[in-house]
Amino acid sequence: MAVLEVIASVAEKYVTSVVEVVKKGAEGIKKLSDEEMKEIAKKKIEDIKSSGDAVMSKLDDVKNLTPEQLKDVLEVITSVAENSVVEVVKKGTEGIKNLSDEKVKENAKQKIEDIKSSGDAVKSKLDDIKNLTPEQLQEKLNEAIDEYKKLSQDEINEKQKAAIKDTLKRIRNGEKLTNEKLGNLGEMMMDQYYISRGYKTLNKYRVTSLDDKKGGFRTGIDGVYEKANSDGIKSYVIADAKYNTSQLSETKDGKQMSDNWIDKRLDDAVGKEKADEIRDAAEDNPDSVSHEVYHIEPHIDENGSIHTDVQKVDTEGNKVGDKTIVEYFDEDGNRVESSDDIKGGGGMNERYSKG
Repeated sequence: MAVLEVIASVAEKYVTSVVEVVKKGAEGIKKLSDEEMKEIAKKKIEDIKSSGDAVMSKLDDVKNLTPEQLKDVLEVITSVAENSVVEVVKKGTEGIKNLSDEKVKENAKQKIEDIKSSGDAVKSKLDDIKNLTPEQLQEKLNEAIDEYKKLSQDEINEKQKAAIKDTLKRIRNGEKLTNEKLGNLGEMMMDQYYISRGYKTLNKYRVTSLDDKKGGFRTGIDGVYEKANSDGIKSYVIADAKYNTSQLSETKDGKQMSDNWIDKRLDDAVGKEKADEIRDAAEDNPDSVSHEVYHIEPHIDENGSIHTDVQKVDTEGNKVGDKTIVEYFDEDGNRVESSDDIKGGGGMNERYSKG
């Protein structure tokens, strides 16, 4: 999802808090018996609703804003939310003074306090956002929208499969994609490969389109996978996706996919609890945690297919052993499940010299 679309979605999420104030106040009206108080309360609730509607109407404009204008938008949202609550509390308090029934007056005061508390909560959230740096703002917005529009694992898998098939066809048709888009393709294909091998994905953030800024973009580690055998003993794969000639790179934390590089990023990728579980497993049995590179070879072979392969990586981040071809994809972007489906193919476990 594009950043500006994320902004609009998250802004809408927070603005709905104003709508909740309206609902809460409306429920309070039903419990009042004094007609005069009902009229006063209804008027104040309408004031809040109008303010909330005004904010909602700005969301379409948010989608068209540049990042530099984000702070201004947040200032507007904060101002509208704050002023609407201040106004209703002020007018409501004045209205209460004119009531004669003490019981109704106390009830009314409580309703006004409820509205004020809800409004304060909204303002507090908006103030927190307003004080973020642009980088923090984008990160928080991404996190919030991920939660707001959270997909089930099955939904993520279906989106990945559809995106993979469509993208492979586009590549065959000669479309040139950016490295970022190819990186996302690799992560999605890698997820589906390991799932097909009986693993489950552990990453907190999974890519579902070419334009996502999740997964390896956020944590550095493209994929972490777990599988339990019949005795319940778990094994793990930590993998990086590469496209065509892309290679593991040197970083300030050591070579990509080395032990130190992974350790620095594992908590962010899967959460500290699961990361510590993987660390303990590696300490108890180093063979239970493997590092691998999943590689997409985009060149079409003599059978009209492209393939993917996997290669082991050692503790220093160096590729070791031979590559093993693990998948073929036909001209329609379909994953070929067995070597028999490849006309004249050499088999799914074909090995060749490392590159």
